[in-house]
Amino acid sequence: MKALFFAVIVAAGKGERMNVAVPKQYLPLLDKPIIAHTIEAFERSPLIQEIVVVIHPDHEDIFVKRVLKQFCFKKFRKYVFGGDTRQESVYRGLEVLRERKKDFVFIHDGVRPFVTESIIERCAERVQETEAVCCAIPCVDTVKFSEDGTTIEKTLDRKKIWRAQTPQVFRVSLILEAMEKAFQDGFYGTDDSSLVERLGKKVALVLGAENNIKITTPFDFIRAEEILRWEKRIC
Repeated sequence: MKALFFAVIVAAGKGERMNVAVPKQYLPLLDKPIIAHTIEAFERSPLIQEIVVVIHPDHEDIFVKRVLKQFCFKKFRKYVFGGDTRQESVYRGLEVLRERKKDFVFIHDGVRPFVTESIIERCAERVQETEAVCCAIPCVDTVKFSEDGTTIEKTLDRKKIWRAQTPQVFRVSLILEAMEKAFQDGFYGTDDSSLVERLGKKVALVLGAENNIKITTPFDFIRAEEILRWEKRIC
């Protein structure tokens, strides 16, 4: 039987760095909330079977009113409440797919609305060969290493440095194993691929895009509006 692809979209953060009353994932980005743009990106992909969204328990009302009741997402399966950390939130989303251990799951930031069908396709093709992929872009800046945060110890080779994005895609059984091992060890990573790396498993790099930004600050929001306007002009 051919493996299927599912998506877990993580939108359980409080968005405090935006310094706004409404959580950032629900801020209107031109015509719809940021999280609705993100869900729509996976909804459009013919590869994705179902979508699970992880939300903060305090945001259930706003998610239902501003997203679920306003937009008809045919691939949306259910929403679950996140935990105290991103890692715990991702795990709760993955638990919905526990019976799909032989299939693959896209794990994606809810405030990264510009993921494209081509990125999704590249990830899906590569993960079937490797079981684990990380969407990323090569670093163009010169990168310095500092142990104490006050002086430079060395300059890293930027040709070997990649900036991780999402989606990150895994065989469901593999990422569940990695998550459960991390919890057992008390390890909390800054992304999902780092947990798989701890198992000694290779994670393949898949080229992302500069526009596949994560909206975290007010400046990011301004940039996102410009990206969306530009995309609408060329469509």
